Amino acid sequence: MLYLFDDCVLDLDRRELRRGVTSIAIEPQVFDLLEYLIRHRERVVSRDELIEAIWGGRIVSESALTTRISAVRSAVGDSGTEQRLIKTLPRKGIRFVGEVREEQEASEEPASPSEGAGLQAVALQASASQALEAVPVNGNLPARQAIDGHWEAPPPPMFVTVKPRRFAVSRAAGIFAAIGLLCFGALTWSYFARSAQSERTSANIGTAAKLTHIAEQINMTSRGDYEAVRGLRQWAVDLDPHNAEALARLTFAIVTGVLNHWSSDVAADLQAANLTVQEAIRIAPEDMMVRGAQCHVLRAMRQFEAAIKVCGQSAKNFPKYPFLHKEIGYNELMLGRLDEALAEFLEADRIAPDSKLRWSWNQGIGLIYLMQGEDQKAIDRLSRAALEAPNAGHPSAYLASAYALVGREQEARDAMDHYMKLWPQTSLANFGPTVGTAAFNAKMVRVREGLRLAGLTE
Repeated sequence: MLYLFDDCVLDLDRRELRRGVTSIAIEPQVFDLLEYLIRHRERVVSRDELIEAIWGGRIVSESALTTRISAVRSAVGDSGTEQRLIKTLPRKGIRFVGEVREEQEASEEPASPSEGAGLQAVALQASASQALEAVPVNGNLPARQAIDGHWEAPPPPMFVTVKPRRFAVSRAAGIFAAIGLLCFGALTWSYFARSAQSERTSANIGTAAKLTHIAEQINMTSRGDYEAVRGLRQWAVDLDPHNAEALARLTFAIVTGVLNHWSSDVAADLQAANLTVQEAIRIAPEDMMVRGAQCHVLRAMRQFEAAIKVCGQSAKNFPKYPFLHKEIGYNELMLGRLDEALAEFLEADRIAPDSKLRWSWNQGIGLIYLMQGEDQKAIDRLSRAALEAPNAGHPSAYLASAYALVGREQEARDAMDHYMKLWPQTSLANFGPTVGTAAFNAKMVRVREGLRLAGLTE
């Protein structure tokens, strides 16, 4: 079956997209998504339906689906602005609106072999002929098979046209010949299926690695960064679902969104993060990054003591991994244990002074100094954090508080203005981490006073 639209041809049997004479590289899920939209072009397809059809109902982020739809548009020469072929209907779904023509691809006639060349067909008895009815002939293939989680048309078996010649054979010999041919066909089919699956798996793993590399170049210090990284990491997991590190990286992204107030559905995201990290643990229970992701999830779920225990044991096994000390520091901080938290943050800074995560423990160190009344030390650390992560928000808010408490009013207002541009709906009533305990909140009284002086409204 061919779908022809605009200057494109979607070949279902070959799983190819061509524009003109050029074959367009397209990911398996992007191909599936395009095919589904075209097959159901007579109506609007909801996002939930797409997730059910393409991902089998698995938890998929909104950004991952948006990324795939953008990839489909790009592949067919459309865009979100033009929407010539694929139209988004707000709060309803997606519809393929291009004009489509369906055609059956003409089968190719096999070349006639030369006289006496190749194999010779044996004229079998009627019962033997019936045994061969299951073998595909004349290019009529079995239904498409699932290969690596995506629907693939199996490679066509090879047949040779022969000039029939009659022989006197017994009924038993005919049946054995039929069975032999069936076995040969099954083995050949199995070989091609395994080869196709191996090639696709290898390609998917390679693509997933490239997506992971791109995501690693983005420092998650803003909502936009978070959404981009989460989408890329979800895509990598979809392509390589048994990669424990890919699962761990996706967990980090989801939890970072929760902890930084970028998540639009905290409960759903925490569930997704927990399921993802549990799968990573099942695959690689002693992997350094997997253990770090587990610590991250436990903190987001307010299981601070459990997080400290897991992180502490992992830190013994991986003493050069600063993320674990940063996590212990924040868990201790959430419990109101400032001295223990400060020691962990300083240890992370000692291990990795050039880490792109340094802003996070500089923020923690600065906040502890601010709670303890060491305002100049707080300003020093929070200024670094604000420079290292200008779009993170909270470093600027804490810095505004420190400036206000020492009477540097203009600098306090400037820092608060920067924070409010990032978080315009914030007030004293809703400011603060989503995971703080009563002990932590008691330590925040001085910080909140500085925020009030800096101009944060009630």
